Amino acid sequence: MQNKRVVVLGAGFAGLQAVRVLSGQPGVEVVLVDQNNYHLFQPLLYQVATAGLEAPQIAFPVRAYLRGRPNVRFLLGKAEGADLKDRVLWVEGQPLPYDYLIAGTGSRTHDFGLPGVAQYGLGLKTLDEALRIRDRILSACEEAERTQDPKRRQALLTFVVVGGGPTGVELAGALGELRRHVIARDYPSLHLSEVRIVLVEGAAHLLEAFRPTSRAYAQRFLERLGVELQLGQRVVEVTPQGVRLHSGAFIPSHNVIWSAGVSGQPIPGLPTTRGQRVATTPELFLPEHPSVYVVGDLNYLEGQNGRPYPQVAPTAMQQGAWAARNILRALREEPQLPFRYKDRGSMVTLGRSHAIAEVGPLRIHGLPAWVAWLGVHLYHLVGLRNRLMVFSNWAYSYLTYDFAVRVMHHRHSFAEQEGPSPQVLS
Repeated sequence: MQNKRVVVLGAGFAGLQAVRVLSGQPGVEVVLVDQNNYHLFQPLLYQVATAGLEAPQIAFPVRAYLRGRPNVRFLLGKAEGADLKDRVLWVEGQPLPYDYLIAGTGSRTHDFGLPGVAQYGLGLKTLDEALRIRDRILSACEEAERTQDPKRRQALLTFVVVGGGPTGVELAGALGELRRHVIARDYPSLHLSEVRIVLVEGAAHLLEAFRPTSRAYAQRFLERLGVELQLGQRVVEVTPQGVRLHSGAFIPSHNVIWSAGVSGQPIPGLPTTRGQRVATTPELFLPEHPSVYVVGDLNYLEGQNGRPYPQVAPTAMQQGAWAARNILRALREEPQLPFRYKDRGSMVTLGRSHAIAEVGPLRIHGLPAWVAWLGVHLYHLVGLRNRLMVFSNWAYSYLTYDFAVRVMHHRHSFAEQEGPSPQVLS
């Protein structure tokens, strides 16, 4: 086996799994490339956004992960494009030749081309975005205590989450807990009836991928928590003053969080298809370029049900490891294997002691599902220190009904806005 260089682009779930499989393999040099020097545990980003966790607790340094892996090195830089014919990845103006490329650049917020979403909506895909949301929430509460304008106060204290998938549901639940247990105590001059959490979903129900009983459980819990559900309502515009729905109704809000969809995040040179994802063979490589593998959220491969595999962490982890094993098989001149996804179930946390979990035919709701959710996320979190810190924060919040890290990094300045549309959704 001759020395071959495998470049792994992206230190997400897929990239780290690929590195894990390739590390220590004779005749293989691995270069991991990422524009950040850390691996981000995205499933817990919403807790950073709602002051439940601090940013470093869900991020782990890449170089620390690579310790003890002598055939793997890390290159910090932003990939600008790939020359698939010459097998070169361009990283901040410098060429990085490769024999095999594993592209796992992940996904980004998809605004569906709707006006105002990119300018005024708050995405939740990066640490910077999570911290921006936290600063916006806390700044809005501070500003609401200062203002005497009732319309402005209403817009400041209305938090709109767009998208009823797992991220939107978890975020709305966390905001509901923040409203009930933190804002009520930290801001005694704000009446809880003034603080609105609105979850907007275009479908007739939440959590499309879950069974009806789980959806109904989630809906009942969120409603008891005080979250206002606007189901069957599509957003057509986001403005500085709020959100306009397809019915013509308007929700005044200075805090619109967009979790309605994601698209792939390709680099120039990779051919894209639906949703800015990259179509591959079942073996996860490009049909015209068998040296290039695409994994995780960026990959577009349809399963047996005719739908593309979901853009979730388990898919990314399985595809990253699978692509790495197929490269090793190619180096040994063995036939490569088509990807087989193992569905280990889905789970969503709703709030304190409440979650839903589905594993095959098994459906679990309430406290058992919540405990299972905690265990699964702690298990997959990278780094013992991070696990201990996250667990201690969760224990503190559970025992004290408090969110531990209510610190603004940058105070958001709310410019004076014009009055909202006269047609206001009650």
